[in-house]
Amino acid sequence: MAEVTIEEVRYILAQNIKRLRKKHGLPQERTALESGIDRTMLSKVERELTNPSLETLLKLANRLDVPIAELLKEI
Repeated sequence: MAEVTIEEVRYILAQNIKRLRKKHGLPQERTALESGIDRTMLSKVERELTNPSLETLLKLANRLDVPIAELLKEI
């Protein structure tokens, strides 16, 4: 199995969150508010600038109505 870098994981995570958010027709601000996280945190995650906590990932997955694993699934 090939080694995965943190940059690759950030990219996959960012792409999945953006794709799922847009599929639900949700702007960043509303997604963050309804997830219980700060909008700037969501923005940083989507721009691959930070590593979200498991708690943040769980909140986003719940709002986007997907299992947490879906956020890390390769496209």
